[in-house]
Amino acid sequence: ELRLSNGTGLCSGRVEVKHEEQWGTVCDGDWTLEDAEVVCRQLRCGSAVRALNRAPFGEGSGPTWLYRVDCRGDESALWNCSHTGWGAFTCPHYFDTGVICSGFSELRLTGGNTACSGHLEVKQEETWAVVCFSHIDFKTASVLCNELECGQAVDVLRGTPFGDRHELIWPEEFHCVGNETDLAHCPRMLHRSKTCSHYASVVCSGETL
Repeated sequence: ELRLSNGTGLCSGRVEVKHEEQWGTVCDGDWTLEDAEVVCRQLRCGSAVRALNRAPFGEGSGPTWLYRVDCRGDESALWNCSHTGWGAFTCPHYFDTGVICSGFSELRLTGGNTACSGHLEVKQEETWAVVCFSHIDFKTASVLCNELECGQAVDVLRGTPFGDRHELIWPEEFHCVGNETDLAHCPRMLHRSKTCSHYASVVCSGETL
């Protein structure tokens, strides 16, 4: 088994693997995006955004199960990548690896008057999820509009009431600085409440400046 621990969102955290009924960590001083890509895909967390080492999500515990992992990037599981062998090397936990995955594969604005306005939705696997009004701000909208080649952000509005249509709610808040190239690179945090009163509605200028 594979999991991400102690992260700030659904698809970020310390990389941990389960072997012989015990969870342990992955140690690597040369942890790459190709390695992280395999982790993200295996966990159905989109694509790799960052590959991190030196315990960015805190030090783990238990054995170091995998050491010097070397992935091509297309493997179906992390342990199918080249490595030194299960538990073959005892590594200090301050070298534990971490990943940040995009968590989603696509995003879109729907229901607006143009292709550059509407409710914000993100796609995870084959399912679209709506983003709540309380989960984004103007800086996030600026990054979004730029990513969609929709010019500059004009406004973030409290959209349609959520209602009883049972749409999937995206559980993370976006906290963009404003200079990120895309939404996947923005810091995110799990939202404690699972309720959503209104959609997030974004209006972009519609022109790439």
